[in-house]
Amino acid sequence: MGVYDLPAMISYITHMTSQPLHSYIGHSMGTTASYVMVAERPEIAQMVRMIISLAPTAFVKHIKSPIRLLAPFAENLQKILHLLGEDEVLPHSTVTNFLKKLICNMTRIQKEICTNLIFLLCGFDREQFDITLLPIIMNNYPAGSSTKVLVHFAQEHKSGKFRQYDYGREKNLLIYNAAEPPDYNLANVTTPFALFYAENDWLSSVLDVKKLIDLLPNVVDEYKVPFPKFNHLDFLWAVDAPKLVYERVLKIMKTMTSVDEPCY
Repeated sequence: MGVYDLPAMISYITHMTSQPLHSYIGHSMGTTASYVMVAERPEIAQMVRMIISLAPTAFVKHIKSPIRLLAPFAENLQKILHLLGEDEVLPHSTVTNFLKKLICNMTRIQKEICTNLIFLLCGFDREQFDITLLPIIMNNYPAGSSTKVLVHFAQEHKSGKFRQYDYGREKNLLIYNAAEPPDYNLANVTTPFALFYAENDWLSSVLDVKKLIDLLPNVVDEYKVPFPKFNHLDFLWAVDAPKLVYERVLKIMKTMTSVDEPCY
């Protein structure tokens, strides 16, 4: 995503507008793609004036979510799914849609079960969650991802590093000319970054975010959301997200806008 997909989108936008992209705002895995892009495609990163990260996800060693328990089994899961003709995890399909409706879209009790499953993965914050949004959320999430991405995150959790995919010693030597995959090099990144993180985010821990901040040379804003229970999905769906997050995002974007240059 960070080497091909995101650069393709940014290149298209800048070509159509004849202007650099004012800001890229990513959440969760969307932030991961931006870090890979600035490391591997610096010529594309130069087309972006600023990158804003909500729930920054690069290092994942200290995540609290039970999803970390899948890390030791991720490669076996990939092999099993591949044998079954599937290379995608939690895709939009008849089966997953049926299960989501069965668990989440019926009675109040079922909605409570579904809500608590979300909290279990992302961090508990009942105060900021509007349960009436649950049907809308579940119509779009989870959106699916490749099994290779799942394995890559599992590798990052086990290694504690932010590095390229580990194919194993033999294939690594062919691809990287090294037995171990190389770290993504963030040392020479010039793009300004603003990072927003939360204490109760079970998928993006403060320790991991701090490690990322130490590596990025041009962090123009580092902001911990001033709400102790704020979790991973609250950046998108919290009742008070406009006040707690978006007002500051807009303020930062305005500071990066020159008087004589339009914002796209």
